[in-house]
Order: sequence, then C-alpha cells, then structure tokens
Amino acid sequence: VAHNLTIDVHLLNMVANFIAKEITMSDRPITSNVTPIKALGQYYHPGHLKCYHCYEPLDERTGYKEHQGHVYCRADYKSLHLPSCRACGRPVEREAVSAMDGKLDGKWHLDCFGCHTCHRPFPDNTFYVFENLPYCKRHYHQLNNSLCRTCDDPIEGPCAQTIEGWRFHPACFRCNVCRCAITDVYYMFERRIYCETHIRQLQRQRNIRAEKRRTQFGRI
Repeated sequence: VAHNLTIDVHLLNMVANFIAKEITMSDRPITSNVTPIKALGQYYHPGHLKCYHCYEPLDERTGYKEHQGHVYCRADYKSLHLPSCRACGRPVEREAVSAMDGKLDGKWHLDCFGCHTCHRPFPDNTFYVFENLPYCKRHYHQLNNSLCRTCDDPIEGPCAQTIEGWRFHPACFRCNVCRCAITDVYYMFERRIYCETHIRQLQRQRNIRAEKRRTQFGRI
C-alpha cells in the first residue's frame, strides 16, 4: 500500500507541474473588480500567469520577462537567456564588453573587464589576448615569453632568439664583456653570452669549453 501511495503522489506532482507549465490562463472571464495581468498579448487572472521554467506565479510586483513566446520570472530569465560575465559569472544585463575583432569569446561587465593577471582595467581600451583571455601588455608578453632578457621590456617586432629560448631586442643582444651587439654567432658559458673574441680570452684564462651557437632572428 505504501508503495502504491508513493506512486500516486508522484503522479499527482507530475500532473500539477504539467498544468502549471502548460495552462496559464483559465476560460473564466475577468471581472471588473479584478486587475488582470497582461503578457504575450493576452490577459491573465492574478496567480494564473506562471514562469515557464520554475512555474512560480508572476505579477507586476515580482516582474517578468517575455522571451520567444514564453514568460519567465526575472531570475530564470537572467540565468537562462542572458550571457554570463566571464570574470564574475553573473548575468550581463546592460553594458557589455566584448572584443570587436572576435578574437576573444564571451562578454564582461564594464567594471569587470581587465587584465586576467593583475585585474587592472585597460584605460585606452587596448588589450592583448592569450589563450582566449584578456591581458595587459606586460602580462601578455610575460606569458608569451616575449620580454627581452636584457632590458625586460616587451618585444614587438624584430627579435633575436638563442637556442635556449631566450629572447632579446636585437640591439639588446650583446656580449657580456664588451657589450658589442651580436648579429650571428655567440658562445654560452655559465648562462652568459660572449662574442668570439671574449670567449677565446676566457678560454685562455680558465681553460674552459664553450659551445659555438648561432642566433635566430625573427619577428614577434
């Protein structure tokens, strides 16, 4: 008996939910002493207009939103049909920030849009994209391994790169001793870069071995 009673209650709940979802307007006329609720071009008795998602009654006090032929409470409309801010996760209702060139997915609240690392805003509306996230110039180049190893400034343009993966502005790629620019061959010893003249001098003084390597030049 208990098992059958559980089934009956479950069926009653299913029927009640179906009625709440599908039947929002009765055939009874709306009398003059009742203030109707208008939605989707029709009039409803108070309590008969229900959210399409949660089935809660709607009225002017609670507020509601129409969307694609259905009526929703404000909370469900926001969660189901408004984009979520990629920074805070809350619905974006009014001003939204997005990339005009389409290189960055999603939307942000105006106050939430900033560098993904330092969270500072972009005062001139210029930002960099790395793995589909916005960054300031400094933190983008830090992630992109495009900070010059000598001056620590971002490299945007010509770039000198060593076999070790170190990157330099071409003018910053210099011998550790004479500070002359290296345009082709370099030598590495104890994580320092030498021109041929000064690595030979060091070899005579300390009897060391250093590998001859060739610089790679390109653009970032």
